[in-house]
Amino acid sequence: MDHFGRDQLKELFEVTVGPAVSIYMPTHRKGPDVAAQPLRLRAALQQARGLLVDSGVQKPDSLLSSFEALVGKEEFWRHQADGLAMFASDGLVRLFRLPAAVPELVVVAPTFHTRPLVEFLQAPERYWVLALSQNEVRLWEGTVSGLAPVNLETVPTNLREALGFQIEKDRLSMHSSGGHGNKPMFHGHGAGKDDTKSELEQFFRKVDAGVQTLLADEIGPVILAAVDYYHPIYRGISKLENLAPEGIVGSVNDWDPARLHDAAWPIAQAGVDRKIDKALELWENSYGRGKVESDLVATGRLAVAGRIRLLLTEKGRNIWGRFYPVTGNVEVIQEGGSDPGGDAVDLVDEIAEIVLQHGGRALTLAPEKMPTDTGIAAVLR
Repeated sequence: MDHFGRDQLKELFEVTVGPAVSIYMPTHRKGPDVAAQPLRLRAALQQARGLLVDSGVQKPDSLLSSFEALVGKEEFWRHQADGLAMFASDGLVRLFRLPAAVPELVVVAPTFHTRPLVEFLQAPERYWVLALSQNEVRLWEGTVSGLAPVNLETVPTNLREALGFQIEKDRLSMHSSGGHGNKPMFHGHGAGKDDTKSELEQFFRKVDAGVQTLLADEIGPVILAAVDYYHPIYRGISKLENLAPEGIVGSVNDWDPARLHDAAWPIAQAGVDRKIDKALELWENSYGRGKVESDLVATGRLAVAGRIRLLLTEKGRNIWGRFYPVTGNVEVIQEGGSDPGGDAVDLVDEIAEIVLQHGGRALTLAPEKMPTDTGIAAVLR
């Protein structure tokens, strides 16, 4: 089982010689649907086998054998998330368990079908919750399905550790309390009343620097959870580029991960909504300057030429046909429905991949959000 992220998406893009098998299926963690999942995979493999035969593959089972072995593997089905994505081509087999639902889909084409994964990466693939108090600093890594604690290798875990000098006794007292082992506990007379702002700023700078080091290559939002007095002070000193503009106000020291996730996920998801709003604003501004395209044929050629800055595609809309990657020309075979077989590809999927490979951006929007009725909308460079 492989972790899925942007590097894995790039690896899938590199497969340009088919047949390439892409299988997506929603999965379940518990309940009566769990027992049916092996049967659904068997049906998907049967569909893939038929498409491979239609494509002229003489021995389709050689591509599907790795996935066939999973059908009767009870341990595999007991540890599912919300979606499963499987890919097989000559020399490459990948399986990703995703914390988000995916459509039930089987595609056999010259390249992998990746649009559901591009859409998945629009949402915060990962986000973080940073909980601040005098006595304890904690960090969680989150996905759409929940939170897990992160080991604070570079982050001071409390005010005393961060400042490294004797805290004034008339403001703070330290003692070891039953139930906390030898962990130092600091007690004042109310957050923001006895804590001096200068000390808090020093404390927060050290925390912020440690979080920057720990999350150096991450782009997901960091959500601050702290009492109200701490929020403006931390935001005033923070150099985190991905610090979410909204936070959780109040002490979360006694919150369990489920409660914390319920409070944090809407904040993380709001970043996606802002991204979509900005994309639509860019479309409107570019439309007025004549720097947009919504025709599928023209968009294919512009994508190959590296002319597309932003591509908006309609969720759930498939346009099957032939795509010629050298020229960008397209031939439409069928709109909607399942993979018709042969050398057909999802043209919207192919164009989105080309745009990403040329350094553009691609977003999938709900039908009611799309600014065009063609299923595709491109903002040009």
